Amino acid sequence: MQSEIEFIRKEYKRQKKLEDIVNKRTLSTPKTKKWQVAIYFAILPFLLTISIVFITFLRLKAVYKVILIILLVLFIFETYLRFCLVQTVKCYQAYAKTETRRRCKCIPSCSEYAILSLKKVFPLILALLKIRERLFVTCNGEEYKVDFPLKKMGEKFESTL
Repeated sequence: MQSEIEFIRKEYKRQKKLEDIVNKRTLSTPKTKKWQVAIYFAILPFLLTISIVFITFLRLKAVYKVILIILLVLFIFETYLRFCLVQTVKCYQAYAKTETRRRCKCIPSCSEYAILSLKKVFPLILALLKIRERLFVTCNGEEYKVDFPLKKMGEKFESTL
């Protein structure tokens, strides 16, 4: 019985610390413009087309060309699409209302989590799945939580509490 009461007290203090951190954090507002993000996404098909056309003119066997095209498409999606998605999140940070952004009770905020995931988690599909889980499962707005995309990031933060 005593250990349960101690656990509840400890959790209450932890929640109060997290609440204080969340309520006092400064929300970054990048200078990303909507038109810039639109241009980044408009360049993607052009970039893919140019690279595929370039490979087709190489004097290689058809099998090698197909392999090169697949690798190049994967590379472009893994690098350039990540960049485009990070810019999209930054655009959200720039234009979303402060009240909307303050609803998140997690550390880091959901938009910061998305950027961290896109920059640190490999492969891209795994990063997108982590972001989806964070937005629709973890961040329910009821209690304060510490949830980083990588376990070591969370451990580092928890050690400072």
